[in-house]
Amino acid sequence: MGGYFNIAGRQIATHHLVLGVLAGYGLAIKAALPKTDKTQQPPISASSDEETKFIQEFLKAAEADEKKAAH
Repeated sequence: MGGYFNIAGRQIATHHLVLGVLAGYGLAIKAALPKTDKTQQPPISASSDEETKFIQEFLKAAEADEKKAAH
């Protein structure tokens, strides 16, 4: 079917070598990407303090509902 290389006394198909190289590149790129914090929320830009408090309470209630639904 394809060619083979002798590595450490074993025959390894060329397509296996190619898959290994591509996987190595993928892992290297993933490791090089910056890590992001997914728990950080975007800033709340409300026009008044009451609106800010309402939004924060609404978000807390929504998170509580999600936790209840997950269990």
